[in-house]
Amino acid sequence: LVGGIVFAVYIVTHAPDFNPDNLYRAESSILYDKNGNQVTKLGVEKRKNVNYDDLPQVLVDAIIATEDSRFMQHNGFDLPRFLKASAGQVVNKITGHGNAGGGSTLSMQVVKNNYTSTVSSGFDCIVRKFTDIYIAVFKLEKSYSKEEIMEYYVNTPYLGNSSYGVEQACQSYFGKSVSDINLAEASLIAGLFQAPSSYDPYRYPKLAEERRSTVLSLMK
Repeated sequence: LVGGIVFAVYIVTHAPDFNPDNLYRAESSILYDKNGNQVTKLGVEKRKNVNYDDLPQVLVDAIIATEDSRFMQHNGFDLPRFLKASAGQVVNKITGHGNAGGGSTLSMQVVKNNYTSTVSSGFDCIVRKFTDIYIAVFKLEKSYSKEEIMEYYVNTPYLGNSSYGVEQACQSYFGKSVSDINLAEASLIAGLFQAPSSYDPYRYPKLAEERRSTVLSLMK
């Protein structure tokens, strides 16, 4: 009990400051010619941010079904999912088999992408994971709606093909805005969040198709 209290105090006192500015990522600067035609985009990361209202419901459904099925119900931390994932990792270490997936909610992933790190092993991983939980529950979810958190989630990550955020990814892969994509396209985009380089449809079309099928199965 004392150890748990000490660890909790350590997490709270060593957690990074919750600066709301960290949730917003800069968009690309766009250069146009005298006729108003786009010439090029400038910036390290090609990105165009979108609002929740710009997202088609089919993409929201695909992301939630794939990444965090109880996103709309939990407070930033999904205990059953976390315990299942933890048990799966223990079984995998002992037997070399078993995979229960990740235990991070969408809110925790937003925290990881914007405040903590992607450390995935050792004691530092344990500290990082519980820091993610603390900030997700007591900072992010207390200050923002589920719709706002979804905005931060879809606008931040790298999604392959030099694209950051779902709008730029849809432009890169389909030549259209995210608001215009259909079910097949939405399920492919949702599948990229897990491993964008591995499921890049230009480089690995077969793997991208298999991942899309997994997303569709989870949606069903």
